[in-house]
This record gives sequence, structure tokens and C-alpha cells, in this order.
Amino acid sequence: MVYFTLRTLKKFFKIFNSLAAPWQVFLGTLLGSLIGFLPIWPSSYGPSPLGLILVFLIIVLNCHLGSALLFFGLSWLISKALAGPAVLAGEQFDGLARWASTVPFLHMSLWSHTGYLGLTLIGAACSLLFAIVMWRFTIYFRIRLRDRLLANKRLAAAGKVGGNIILMRVVCWFFDI
Repeated sequence: MVYFTLRTLKKFFKIFNSLAAPWQVFLGTLLGSLIGFLPIWPSSYGPSPLGLILVFLIIVLNCHLGSALLFFGLSWLISKALAGPAVLAGEQFDGLARWASTVPFLHMSLWSHTGYLGLTLIGAACSLLFAIVMWRFTIYFRIRLRDRLLANKRLAAAGKVGGNIILMRVVCWFFDI
């Protein structure tokens, strides 16, 4: 279990060292976490048009697919935990739910149900927050941390860094440098 967790975290941190531009990581995180909060295919209603459009956008746009899939899973788990507060948030927007029931696209996307509407609203806020944090950390990692890690790796290979050689190798392995 520990090895699986380390490998999963390594794949997560590989996002920052990939060739994808920060805007691609931002877009993948944004769309992936939005899809995690939206109902894509509820069992009794059929496919959600809004969820399917977002899946199509992930496939068509040049976004980072790894961050989209990772944040889809993370947001799906968070949405299950926030089901109760989502109903309360959706009840506060009862007027929007009534209006969404008159628009066929939004009604088929289940915005007329206050629970799904609340999840969508919470998901919009969370996905934007996740995407901004990932975008900023990607830029920070590529500008500041990667160069320092590479310099320390070269020093460790030359034997000029004492005491932390194993730790440096583990950190470089972890960040896939």
C-alpha cells in the first residue's frame, strides 16, 4: 500500500516536470475537476449533456490528460463527501434550479435538482481553485525548484554534497529528474 501511494504521488509530481505548458496543466485540472463534480451518466436519467461536452473538450483540447484524470478522481471523491452541503447550497439557489428546469439543456444536465446544482456550484469554485494552485505550482517548480534540484543532483554525483546524497537521490527520483 505504501509503495502504491508513493508511485501515485510520483505520477502526480511528474505533472510539474512534464513537457506540458502550465496552461495545459491548468486546463486539464479545471476540466477534470469540473467533470468530477458533475453527474456524467446518472443511472436513471441517461447521459448529462454538459458532462459529455466537458469530456469531449478534454479529448479535443490540448490539455494535460494526466492532470485531468487525476483531478477527476479526486473531485469525484470530494463530491461524494460533500453531498449533504451540496443540497444545502443548491436550495439557496432555488430560483436558478427553477429556471434551469425550463431550459432543456440544463434540465437534462440535472441542474433542476438542487443536489446536483449545489455540486455543480461547489465544483465550479473548487475546480477553479485547484486549477489556479496547480498552474502557480507548476510555474514555481519549473522556475525555482527544478534548477536547484538539478544543481544539487550534479553536486551529489560529483561527491561534493555530504550527508544528503541518498535524500537527494530520493527527491530527484520522486520528481522524475
